[in-house]
Amino acid sequence: MKITEHFQLEEFERSDTAKRMGIDNTVPNQLLPNIQALCENVLEPLRLHFGIPIYISSGYRCPRLNAKVGGVKSSQHQRGEAADIYIKNKEMPLKAVFDWMAKHLDYDQIIWETRPSGSKWIHVSYVSEGRNRHQVLRSEGG
Repeated sequence: MKITEHFQLEEFERSDTAKRMGIDNTVPNQLLPNIQALCENVLEPLRLHFGIPIYISSGYRCPRLNAKVGGVKSSQHQRGEAADIYIKNKEMPLKAVFDWMAKHLDYDQIIWETRPSGSKWIHVSYVSEGRNRHQVLRSEGG
């Protein structure tokens, strides 16, 4: 199901952990507006500005999947309000994407995340009800 021009619902439901553990990670219909708002207000503008694909490594997480991956109980992933994203373009540093997002987009949180292995990604969330906090955080380590 197409959410916006460059994002599909399947990208939010895909999870290697869910597949491996037999967890149904289907997005409930009532959360689709949250995913649409995240795509329209954050992911699609980001994609259009840089002109490169934006990949979702973790989108929606049902409560069972969220617990299995060690997500906090209040995770916005469970409400379809958050996505962990990365890019594969070697010429475009992910840090430049992060910095641009912090200055130019409406968001609730963006978090620069890294693992000791060196992998990097950006957690971004957007709330359509209430005000977005514009929190910029760093979570390094793991």
